[in-house]
Amino acid sequence: MKEDLFNKRPLVTKLSAGFLAAALGVTAVFSPVAEGAGGGNPNSAGTAAPVEDTSAEEEFSPILSNDKPAVAEVRVNNMPNRIITTINGDTRSGMAFNWYTTDLFEDAKVWVSKSGNFDDTMEFAAEASEVTSSYGERDENGNYIFGEVKEDKEGEPVEDENGEPVINGYYTDRQAHGAEWMSGDYGHIELTDVTEYSYKAQAADLEPNSTYSYKVGSESGEVSEIGTFKTSGESGDPFKFVHYTDTQNAFWNENVRNEASFGANTLMNALETAGDADFVLHTGDVVETAEVEDEWVDLFGQSQPYFMQAAMAVASGNHDEYALNYGDEPLTEKFNEHVNVPAANDEIDGGSYYSFDYNGVHFVTLNTNDNKESEDNPEGKAIGEEQMQWIREDVEAARDNGAEWIVLNYHKPLYSKSYHSLQDEDVQKVREELTALIDELDIDLALQGHDHVISRTHSLTHVPTEENFSNAEVEDVETFVGDNGVEYMEDPDGTVYVLPNTGGTKEYDDVYSKGLNHLHEVRPDLDWMTQEDMDHYNSLFGFGGQPQDTEAFEESHSNNRDSSTQNFAIYEVEDDEMIVSMYQLSGDFMLGEERNVELVDQFGIQNGDN
Repeated sequence: MKEDLFNKRPLVTKLSAGFLAAALGVTAVFSPVAEGAGGGNPNSAGTAAPVEDTSAEEEFSPILSNDKPAVAEVRVNNMPNRIITTINGDTRSGMAFNWYTTDLFEDAKVWVSKSGNFDDTMEFAAEASEVTSSYGERDENGNYIFGEVKEDKEGEPVEDENGEPVINGYYTDRQAHGAEWMSGDYGHIELTDVTEYSYKAQAADLEPNSTYSYKVGSESGEVSEIGTFKTSGESGDPFKFVHYTDTQNAFWNENVRNEASFGANTLMNALETAGDADFVLHTGDVVETAEVEDEWVDLFGQSQPYFMQAAMAVASGNHDEYALNYGDEPLTEKFNEHVNVPAANDEIDGGSYYSFDYNGVHFVTLNTNDNKESEDNPEGKAIGEEQMQWIREDVEAARDNGAEWIVLNYHKPLYSKSYHSLQDEDVQKVREELTALIDELDIDLALQGHDHVISRTHSLTHVPTEENFSNAEVEDVETFVGDNGVEYMEDPDGTVYVLPNTGGTKEYDDVYSKGLNHLHEVRPDLDWMTQEDMDHYNSLFGFGGQPQDTEAFEESHSNNRDSSTQNFAIYEVEDDEMIVSMYQLSGDFMLGEERNVELVDQFGIQNGDN
């Protein structure tokens, strides 16, 4: 690329495993330098070299070179890449698209065809935005280049007179192995800033209840492969959607144990299991570090065949605005640069909040990154006052318009089987207010992410904090078993909170099921919990736990980003009935093992008087 497109910045990223364990999640397979926008079959063990089990080896101590390896240029990639089809606006007649190229193509567009043969093509122009993408430095083989930072006697990084880290020597991730590396103790890396273009297009005037084919690109450049999406139909028409979460692939493991391939494989299996899903819902932490563009390229590249099979509805997670260096200002535009979703109140802040209707179901996507202290949000709550008021007005309007179901989807959980739900300060500040609003608005389901553990509550109703710290009690709901063998809740007043673990490799433990002493040891900030508190909190759940079995959980709430167990949920809706099925994937395909899909939890809800 042209030299004037580069702006190199040194960054120190010696993050502790403790911090990453407290804040991360995962996924992962191809080198963006080698493969650009990637692709490939995430079931294929040939997509990356089988990873040798080195978790029991000695601490990673690389052989250093005095000279920094030659840095390879970020390759020009003008084939449309990082393609995603997203719900934006009226789902009966429209669809939105987002993609990237290195250079600007002013005639960029999307072609849409109902026949699939493009003999009836509709064309929609795309709007291009110039963006700055930051790529990790690599050598000619696609390996990341790291520097070992000199430390003082206290283990703190030593800086030179210019405030730059003093480097003992250099190495690449070709040598990388071990639990500490996997968890994020990777040293120093520099990023290279590159100018690229993000394209947004919206198709309109489509026919309802129809399947369309599409491709994106430009006549003066390249054109993508063909994808498909569905428009919605009438209220009460049957439909299915897939829910998965926290694919967040760590760039430093791309060539060690590629995490993006697990996110792609999870989605592939979810779509195959659903058979005919109308769309996919992702509840945040698409990537691990928003600033490192390699992660977006890897995740979108691995998942591209499946992102192009169904439209996506995506909530933003905390990692989707994270800078490389902990403590740096978040990159609040990154999520919306990559994902073409609405922004209610024109608010883009590490994501956006918005809603849409699909066959009589009203979906409300919240932005829990709305947690910066401001005039609107002086306490730094996960959701500010403007968004809270929007939730009320949006749901009330949806009910007035005849919505039969209301489904919230957001990242940071109010109820889960791991620690975030009771520890995240910004969530605790909004817990009572938000759960009260959810109860008042008669929300049916709340779909969550962030905690990397599988859980599903009973139907919960709100109680004030003065009565119980959790702001919830289990509703006494009538149940019945349908002809299909599914146990249904009959017209519940409360809300069921669902979290399908993770689509990636980073998992958290079910810390509330291992005794009070263990909880206090691994999460000292929860030392206020008594046995009575723990018993009550556990009683809120109808199903939950951590499916991964690892020695890491003996002394930590977190694993080493090494799980090959992922989960997803499928929701089937028709008229006044909804069935929720949670599935579990197991088997490490990177080691040549077969992937198994198992139904682990299922329940139904019947609304109305039938």
